[in-house]
Amino acid sequence: MVRILWVALLLCVPDAGHAAPSVFVSAEKNQAWWRADIQARILGTSAGPVTAEKLSAYIEATQIYYNYRVCALEPVQPDSFVGVDRETQASIDAYRGQLVWRVEAIAPGGRKVVGQSVLFEGCDSEDPKGGALLVTDAATGEILRWQPLGTFTGDDGTDKPAWVLFLSPREGDELFSFSHCTECGAQTNVYYDLTRRHIYTEYNGH
Repeated sequence: MVRILWVALLLCVPDAGHAAPSVFVSAEKNQAWWRADIQARILGTSAGPVTAEKLSAYIEATQIYYNYRVCALEPVQPDSFVGVDRETQASIDAYRGQLVWRVEAIAPGGRKVVGQSVLFEGCDSEDPKGGALLVTDAATGEILRWQPLGTFTGDDGTDKPAWVLFLSPREGDELFSFSHCTECGAQTNVYYDLTRRHIYTEYNGH
């Protein structure tokens, strides 16, 4: 039944001015929707100034031990996630006003950067896919940081791609922070190293 609903949603034509949903969520009772069973089909090929081709070149140049090409990429939008049933959709809607998918920040030295929560899929079936942090220079579009969320262990014991990455504006010395959940306390802060002119992150745990 869930599969039928997912296919039906995928075939729906979105209203003008709204992005088509990309991530279809089916949550069990009392389960956080971002840890639910998720089916996704990413149809876009860019997130702001970054195309899938540009991101693939960046990965090839910066990740020596694990290269892959990205064939699908898009920024998270307010309607990117959709529940396949009323209860899941109500859970998603309950958080809609709290969630941030894009932040701008001024780094030490005055550099303006943009952090985005994005969705992506590698070109091959074994390649990574899911949610990721993409940080770019606001003026040039240069990629400053690419950090996929990776996987988490689902309730059935299998590894699943993590599709949901929440952003939070700065609260201290960081540029901003991100997390895979809203109430679990896990948070990663994003900083800018002025000397080396690059973005780095620090995980703060629970």
